[in-house]
Order: sequence, then C-alpha cells, then structure tokens
Amino acid sequence: MSSFTKIYWRSSGVPTWGLIFLIVLSVIVMVSAENIKQRDPVVDDNYATMVNASKIMREGMQVLKPLRAKLAPINPEFDPQRSGMVGLENSIVTTNHGSRESKQTTVNPNWAAVAVKLMADAGVQEGDLVAVTVSGSFPAMNLAVYSAIEAMGAEAIIIASASSSQWGGNVPNFLWLDMERELREAGVLSSKPVYASIGGIEDRGIGIPEEGITSIRNTIERAGINFIDPASYQEAVADRIAIFREYSADRQYKAFINVGGGATIVGPPGIDDMFKSGLQRDAPSRAFAVDTMMGYFLQEDIPGIHFSGIKDMATRHGLPLMPQEVVPVGNGGIYSATVYNRWLALGLGLGLFAMTWLIVRSARITSLWRRTGESGKSTKPMV
Repeated sequence: MSSFTKIYWRSSGVPTWGLIFLIVLSVIVMVSAENIKQRDPVVDDNYATMVNASKIMREGMQVLKPLRAKLAPINPEFDPQRSGMVGLENSIVTTNHGSRESKQTTVNPNWAAVAVKLMADAGVQEGDLVAVTVSGSFPAMNLAVYSAIEAMGAEAIIIASASSSQWGGNVPNFLWLDMERELREAGVLSSKPVYASIGGIEDRGIGIPEEGITSIRNTIERAGINFIDPASYQEAVADRIAIFREYSADRQYKAFINVGGGATIVGPPGIDDMFKSGLQRDAPSRAFAVDTMMGYFLQEDIPGIHFSGIKDMATRHGLPLMPQEVVPVGNGGIYSATVYNRWLALGLGLGLFAMTWLIVRSARITSLWRRTGESGKSTKPMV
C-alpha cells in the first residue's frame, strides 16, 4: 500500500448546496441562451424581397424548361423535376467531374431567397455595386444570384465561365450563357456578363476537345459577350482583376459573389477549401498563398459570398436536398431563420454573475479572505 495520504481541497467558504445551485443555474443559463432565439432581423427587413427574388427565379425556370426539352429529352432519373437545369453526365463541353446531387439540390427557386439574405448580410442595398463571377456548372444557382440582384435593385459587374462540369450547363448550344440570353430576351432578367471565358483548367478549357472549344466560343459570340482568352492561370486572375477595376468606374464594390469552384476564383486544390461557403469577411493566411479572385476582394476588405458546398449550404439554410418535386416559393427554413438573442444572453450572464456574487457574499467569503491574509491559510484539508 502507498504510504502517502490523498488530500482533497475544497473552498472553506461556499457551502455544498451553493456550489450545486450554481452548477444547475449555469446549465439552465447555457441551455436558455442556446435555445431561446429571435427571428433574424435581416429576414424580417428583406422578406418581401426574398419572396420576389424566388418568384423571378421560378419564372426563369419556367421559361427555360421547354427550351431545354426541345434540344433533347429530359431524363427524370437525373432530373426528377424535369426542370432542364440538370445537364448531362458527359458532353463535348464538359470540363471535369461534378456532383449530380449538388446540381439537383439547386433546382429550387428559394435559393434566390438565400442569395438575397446573404447579400443583405454583406450590407448590399439597392443601387450598390457588386462583383459577380459565375460558372456554367451551376445554372440554377446562377439564376438564383441573378434573380436576387434583380429583386434587390443592385448593379452587377459579371464575368462568366462558359463551360461546365458534369450535370451542369453542359448541353451543347444550351450552356448557361445561352440560358441567360434567352431569359434576357424573355424579359425575366436584365443582367449580362461583361466578359466570358472558356473556363475549365487554367480557365482555358484544357482537356476539352477542339469541337467543344468551338461550340463554347460560338455560344459566347451568340451572347454578344467579350471574350477572355488568358495564356495562363496567373493571367486569368490578373485579367479578371483588371476588368473589375475598369468597370467599377472608381465606385466601391459592396460584395463579391461567386458561384462554383473555379480555380481562378478560389485557387487550386489545397487552397480552395480555405475559403468557406456562404458569407465570409476573412480567410486563413494560407488562402492567400496563391493569387485568387476571392483572396483579392477579401484583402480589399470587400466581403465574399461563395456558393459552393451546396448540400451543406442547403442544410444550413433549411432547404431540401435533391427535391423530387417542384418546391413552392416561400418553402424553406430560410424564411424563418433565427439568430441568438444577444440581449437575453447578456441578461442571463449578468444574472448568473449576480447570483454567484450573492452566494459568495452570504457565505462570508470576504471575511474568510481577510482572515486568510492574517493566518496565511486559505483552505482546509479534507482527508
């Protein structure tokens, strides 16, 4: 047996019942602060705009559906809603692998409400200037962002990438730039990119067959959009920065909005995951090791909104994953979003502090400390 005696120490002032009471009270305060929330004031202030944006997106989807069906039959196995917003597994204009589930999840007009909410969180108001980059890989999400811009009355400078990953806007002659052109002609949208690139690896379509490159360039020409043809990754980033600077006319961008995971926007693998999905105002230092568009705007103290990691974003904003049927406007947790009640949390915290002080005072801790100063002993052993 050990010859040592174990000694435990306990404050000699606060009684056991007081300690138990404070522990229970602390748990109650923590649970209350976590669960008693208030409706998000940004949603309250922008509710009508969110609904209007979703209606614009719904109208756009209704315009595009029959146009897509004319080109090729829509397979309900891949596009359960027969929306025409989910593309093909492969085509001559396809860049790389893409998640079918993510593309299916974007077929929901209420994503436009999410875009309004995030833009409002970033401080965007009517008449403000925003910089936008979109990828052909997520046509439905592009439509959501365009619809939000229309509903909010913001002014957008847009640069697009024309090609697409799997299951996106990769139907030849019906790329995203074809879709948005049709929507402008139908009067649904007014926004139009100022420049467009091939997209894909290094923003130059490396790996896309020559037939596909020709098809993409024809799409850009049909849309009447200026063409970016960079010689390298670095040049692709520099071109975009120069374009955004030129078209701002010395006005300050209120936010940078991106759809998709293009390398020129968020960097190559290993860097791209440094930028989180949704709204962000900063990123880890490693994110700035390579020049990117998102990094550029964040370093300019301009908030970034990144539509990537779609399924995680859907869960955060209360939207369904891979909806099998048409989702009505106004359906989703985004319309009833809540935030922590900071005033309640502050009040509960102050109440806990006050109760702790009262118990300590009632136990005459102050007197005990005074005696301790005289005797040099602050605790008593319990064997």
